[in-house]
Amino acid sequence: MHNVTKSMIGSLLALSLTGAAAAQAEETLRFATWDTDESLAIQQAIAKKFEEKHPGVKVQVEPYADGYDQKLVAAFGAGNPPDVMYMWNFPQYYTSLMPLDDLIARDAAEIKPDDFPQGLMNTTRVEGKTYGMPSGFTTQVVFYNKEMFAKAGVEEPKDGWTWDDLRAKAAEFRDEANKVYGFAVDAKPDPYDFEQFLWSNGTKYISDDGKEIDGYMNSDAAAQVLDMFADMARTQEAVTLNLGDDTSGATLFKGGKIAMFQSAMWSKAGIDAAGFSYGVAPLPKFGDRVAHSALGVSAISIAKDAAHPDLAWEFVKFFSSPEAVAMRTNDLPVRTSVAEEKGMTKDPIYKPFFDILATSNTETHAYLKNANWGKIQDNLARAIEATMIDQGNAKAHLDDAVARSKRLLK
Repeated sequence: MHNVTKSMIGSLLALSLTGAAAAQAEETLRFATWDTDESLAIQQAIAKKFEEKHPGVKVQVEPYADGYDQKLVAAFGAGNPPDVMYMWNFPQYYTSLMPLDDLIARDAAEIKPDDFPQGLMNTTRVEGKTYGMPSGFTTQVVFYNKEMFAKAGVEEPKDGWTWDDLRAKAAEFRDEANKVYGFAVDAKPDPYDFEQFLWSNGTKYISDDGKEIDGYMNSDAAAQVLDMFADMARTQEAVTLNLGDDTSGATLFKGGKIAMFQSAMWSKAGIDAAGFSYGVAPLPKFGDRVAHSALGVSAISIAKDAAHPDLAWEFVKFFSSPEAVAMRTNDLPVRTSVAEEKGMTKDPIYKPFFDILATSNTETHAYLKNANWGKIQDNLARAIEATMIDQGNAKAHLDDAVARSKRLLK
């Protein structure tokens, strides 16, 4: 009996030590996100899936929400960053992030990088190196109210339409007495998105080497774009947003006050909830030029000083896998194969988002080209607003913005 007791005690001790060792062996991977609500719940579900595939690993999802940048900067400053994090502002953070090119090349058979559209991958690169894998995106499109089009007897937009076509359609809805218009132009657009119109008209804000804005930001092609929007406001083909009234374009569109609304995926849920029949058209072209869209891309990155770099890469690979991409139903799929499998590349509501993505892979957003772009952009924003106030004179305002910004290029 004494020997049996000793044996039982020994077995219990061994089990206890084994459990303690397992507890000590558990790795905790920190994952920071800016998302909340449903999107956060989806990311937590993905984290759970990863844990199931990697016994002994705990993914600690850290929802920084509205204080994301401040908390991330503080974490990097304290030398205690999350292993993995959502990312978009690569110029600000890339020196603190792990380049992924060698890992992508090593695991190409598993990650299948060609399944990610080139335009999305371009947004994660700084100075030729890749610092993140795309996790979600949107392109820009034109939503239109089918019921308003039918009532006015106006033909709906078609693929390949031009800005002249849009203007002609918009003019049919002009009703100043009831404050109904065909379109909306913004006096204070986000310059990040606005560059899409310059690309579509054959120019850009800044040279590809990030050193010149004269002849780009103030080019005749750039002025033509801005003067066109100003003229649409002057002729009341469009209502002007953010000029003496802070009513949003989304509110006007959902309220039946504009027939067409240029926006992105983030507006779709609200439009769905408005309850009317709508269609989605690609951005119009300037003549026979190819239309381009700004790319709103979220990505997932690894801290250069991650506590668990190998495990972090395994998580990034899983987060980028077809399984996890398909789970993120609040985002447009970043993998072509997943989008096709879901039928989204043929669905008339989603197809325009993917069609213009395919033609938006040759240009690079200005903020990725010059470290001082944020300050240059302030001068550009003032020029855009001044042109909308004047309802023209874009070249003079853009020339002024260039003159004010030249010192910032050095």
